[in-house]
Amino acid sequence: MVYVGLYSPTSVQRVVDFVKTVYAFSQKAQIAPVIVKPIGAAAQIGIPEAFKVSVKLNKPFMVFPELGDALELLRPSEAYFYSDEGAELDAPQIRQVQNGNLLIVFPSGESEPSKKELTGLKLVRLKDVPSQLPALALLSIFMYKVFYQVT
Repeated sequence: MVYVGLYSPTSVQRVVDFVKTVYAFSQKAQIAPVIVKPIGAAAQIGIPEAFKVSVKLNKPFMVFPELGDALELLRPSEAYFYSDEGAELDAPQIRQVQNGNLLIVFPSGESEPSKKELTGLKLVRLKDVPSQLPALALLSIFMYKVFYQVT
């Protein structure tokens, strides 16, 4: 199973769009969206809206208060946090991990995790992807390269 996360969103629409984007790519692999540390309106309105989307599509959806909780409960064989400062990976390297559970968390752009919160996650970025893209653009490129593009 591949768990794709969004870290600390504050926007209702960003949460809903994130979940819909993950589900759009879930035809090629077992993929579940994960929201970590939602804040404000995202927590109060966005999570229930995203849950409605997941129920309508009969797809899994998870919410965790902290990155550590996601690591503890999902038990991924590999756990990544997408960062411009991360190690450069290409899609085939990520595809190889799919034999076990994979967790990849994208920053929402609204709040960054502390170094302590990142314990247990490797900082990574995709090779040949422009830096500083918004979370949903990064997510879309990541999902396409890993699950659709044959290299």
